[in-house]
Amino acid sequence: MTPISEIITNLSVLPPRYNLMLEHALDAVGDEQEREELATVACVLSSATWQHWQAWRSHEDNGRRHEWIVFANVMKIAESEKLTLEEKRIATAFCFTHDSFFIKRIMENDIVKKRAQGRDAEADEMELLKAEQRNQHMQGGAKDAAFLLSRLRHPTKTTMPLFSQAEIDKCVDIIAIHDKWKLDTPAPPPTNDRLAVACVEGDALWPLHPIGVLADIERPTQGITKDFSEASEWRHKLQQNLRTLLGYQTKWIKQGIAKEDFRDDDSIFRTKEGHRLYSEWRNLWAL
Repeated sequence: MTPISEIITNLSVLPPRYNLMLEHALDAVGDEQEREELATVACVLSSATWQHWQAWRSHEDNGRRHEWIVFANVMKIAESEKLTLEEKRIATAFCFTHDSFFIKRIMENDIVKKRAQGRDAEADEMELLKAEQRNQHMQGGAKDAAFLLSRLRHPTKTTMPLFSQAEIDKCVDIIAIHDKWKLDTPAPPPTNDRLAVACVEGDALWPLHPIGVLADIERPTQGITKDFSEASEWRHKLQQNLRTLLGYQTKWIKQGIAKEDFRDDDSIFRTKEGHRLYSEWRNLWAL
């Protein structure tokens, strides 16, 4: 078997720290042959997405390491859920392509401030625009993914597509719904679609990761960038991000997700590993 570090070094065009993040994420995959194939897929794919958009991402969009953190989360969840190699390949494609389509975000905190000022009509309008933006983000990302994934080739078998059309179609389907769980009338993936659930949960964990919290603080809100050296800013942002993960279980149940599918009484998590990671971050931050 070829060492994973050698595969990544030979195939990746990424800065060294990103290569290390790929290697550490793949440590979660127990089978050596699967790990080797996923390393090839992840290197070709992440190199392409890095060159197309991630290297140019601004603070207004998201942290540049977002996809690599999500990849690590999703690989842990996928392994725990015993997903097939094909499903892990699709999950890898999702991780690196799901957030390609930039939208100038309306932040939840800005809406809360409007309501606190008694400006409910403006807040309602912002809510509608925010939902519209999310849909544009998902649909745009799905189109970007369909375009890019269909053009990637295997590095040693250049006539062979990196992904089958069935894999591309499933990835695109997940990207097209991956943020719908956050809408006022949410549409979470069904519990029996463990691949989609793994992708959504791996992405949802990002705001509790230190790099994710920092990305949120660095994102300008109403033109103002917060001071990331202030502990109070971290605490405020973490509490805000946690409320998102706790605010939807009741809504999801109303949309048909069974109460017993959840791992606790208040969060959105339905996989064992997703909930373990969520609980570890809450314990670390004392939330």
